[in-house]
Amino acid sequence: MTQFRPISLCNVSYKIISKVLCQRLKKVLPGLISEIQSSFVAGRQISDNIMIAQEMFHALRTKPSGRNKRMAIKTDMSKAYDRMEWSFIEAVMRKMGFSETWITWIMRCITSVQYRVLMNGQPRGNIIPGRGLRQGDPLSPFIFILCTEALVSFLNHAENQGKITGMRVTRACPSRINATTRQEIKDVLGIQNDGGMGTYLGIPEDISGSKCKLFAFLKDKLMHRVNGWTGRWLSKGGKEVLIKSILLALPTYVMSTFLLPLEICENIASAIAQFWWSSNPPKRGIHWSKWEKVCLPREDGRIGFRLIHEFNLALLAKQLWRLAQNPDSLVARVLKGRYYRLSSPLRINSVNSPSYVWTSISAARELLLLGIRQKIHSGYEVKVWEDPWIPLNPARPAIPIAPVMHPNMRVSDLINQESKEWDVELLEQYVRPEDIPLIRSLAISITHRPDTFCWNFTRNGQYTVKSGYWVAQNMLKEVDEKQGVEPSITKLQAFAWKIKAPKKICHLIWQLLTGQVAVTRNLVRRNMRCDNYCPRCGEPEESVTHAIFECPPSLQVWLHSSTPTSPVIFPASSIYTNMNYLFWEKNGVLEPDQDRDPYPWLIWLNLVGVDGSDWTAAETHNSWKHRTSPEENQLYIQKWKHYDGRWRICFNIHMPELWNELQGFDYYDQRTSRLAKFCYVTREDRDTDYMLPRLQDFLYS
Repeated sequence: MTQFRPISLCNVSYKIISKVLCQRLKKVLPGLISEIQSSFVAGRQISDNIMIAQEMFHALRTKPSGRNKRMAIKTDMSKAYDRMEWSFIEAVMRKMGFSETWITWIMRCITSVQYRVLMNGQPRGNIIPGRGLRQGDPLSPFIFILCTEALVSFLNHAENQGKITGMRVTRACPSRINATTRQEIKDVLGIQNDGGMGTYLGIPEDISGSKCKLFAFLKDKLMHRVNGWTGRWLSKGGKEVLIKSILLALPTYVMSTFLLPLEICENIASAIAQFWWSSNPPKRGIHWSKWEKVCLPREDGRIGFRLIHEFNLALLAKQLWRLAQNPDSLVARVLKGRYYRLSSPLRINSVNSPSYVWTSISAARELLLLGIRQKIHSGYEVKVWEDPWIPLNPARPAIPIAPVMHPNMRVSDLINQESKEWDVELLEQYVRPEDIPLIRSLAISITHRPDTFCWNFTRNGQYTVKSGYWVAQNMLKEVDEKQGVEPSITKLQAFAWKIKAPKKICHLIWQLLTGQVAVTRNLVRRNMRCDNYCPRCGEPEESVTHAIFECPPSLQVWLHSSTPTSPVIFPASSIYTNMNYLFWEKNGVLEPDQDRDPYPWLIWLNLVGVDGSDWTAAETHNSWKHRTSPEENQLYIQKWKHYDGRWRICFNIHMPELWNELQGFDYYDQRTSRLAKFCYVTREDRDTDYMLPRLQDFLYS
């Protein structure tokens, strides 16, 4: 009998009255309900409490001062609706200041309930309760959170009196709780279970360790649902309805707060695809089309299933949008104090030991920046050179004419505060000419309204998950799909075989352009269990571009090479743009006497350094020895910058003469730094220093 719940069947007349009262009550709830409660209040979501709780658990695990002071109590009110005393409900509403007329209306709705028991299909008896709220009544959730405010008030009162403290560990807290005290706390609070391995609001409490193992329950839950259906008797139309309404909705609750690993996304997509293509489960059906193509929208002639990873990013971008739009909310203040105290959630900030909640939300930053723009009203809160406010798609900061002299300049500094118009002279002084017409097209508010955010892909300027998913599906494609923006991939791959370098290097460059390189990003995508971070610098993800061009050791090699570099030209964030520059564009900026540039060898060095193999001096010498002509037998050695007068220009050294040159030096020193390897030699009779960039022990060990 303990598992039975009374179910009230409300007639149409009652539901009309109840919904009218609900609509009137919703408008005043935000002012009555404290920010601690997030359910059933407009502008708040239950995910707020999930994120705050996870931040608390993460702080308890990682904060040095809390290592021996960890305790979190989760309360679960059994039969909460059925135990609400009517007199208490009336007292709470009267304490909150509701009028007697309103209280009378609410109490008549609550106390008019009657129960009857169905026995053999016939209602028997007439039970008149003395407490409890109706299950299924639209009013019940709002009445319940009003009564919960009494508990919140007691907690606030105890905190004001110093009887309890917040989560921050204070000096008054004991450093250790003995077993007797722990048992006493459990007895007083009625705690029956402990261990911390349960769930909070349907989410695992302990978000640590392997995320694939942690979120594996999503696939198990989906497979349990699929196995309960008989796919043999379902048409394609029926399967489509079940997939869209049930299977794709199962992980949505978790995905709105956490970023699922790619392995989990692929497993879920694989299970759904197996259900879709199989006509006789559990036998495997023929997959007639790639699943990514099946998930394209119906406007493109496909079915329109959702891609799990892209939809996950769209949901997380919604959380990031709420942090930017509602900076005064409780969850925004908690995350701001921890991760972006003096900045914005839209800017990349380096933090130590972030929680998985923040890591997940940060993963959607790139998506949101493709469509978000700061709408100028007064301009006091928008930075000219950092925030996306120029009305383009995607929006971006203004571009300066010269190096930025005022990095913290606000948009309000470019506005004439008396006339409330743009100061054209200042614009022409600081901003590039192509940005000035765009800036002058922006309207300026005559009042001091705060600046807001708007979303470019909806009519009302508000972010929606639907529009975010469209951006993720169409504008966040993989680099190898950006044919219209980047150089022709086919031409790049074909030119890889024309490079004047050993065949092994040509094959390596072709592998880079086809994505067939064993960097951790590619390994994880192929469901191989390995750490996703870069083994050299610790970046969260190691891509091909990162390994060859962006990793600090690789970047330093390029800076020391003869290849012209520029922060806005090379190296870029795309492997194709970088290779296009190395193949063709750099030839227009090289010095006339540079007849040879060893960029294929630098690429080889950077990747060999990643793999950890040893590229010996003999192998290097043999590779260059088998050149076809004496002209190709020369290696251009990089010019070292003239810093303090010690370093001199290095010159072309003919390979057969290089050994003789090294034998004539009186001092040879080899040094290894964390970022890059190099060696230098000193010849006292010439008073000349030579810096020789190393190609794995830098040509010679």
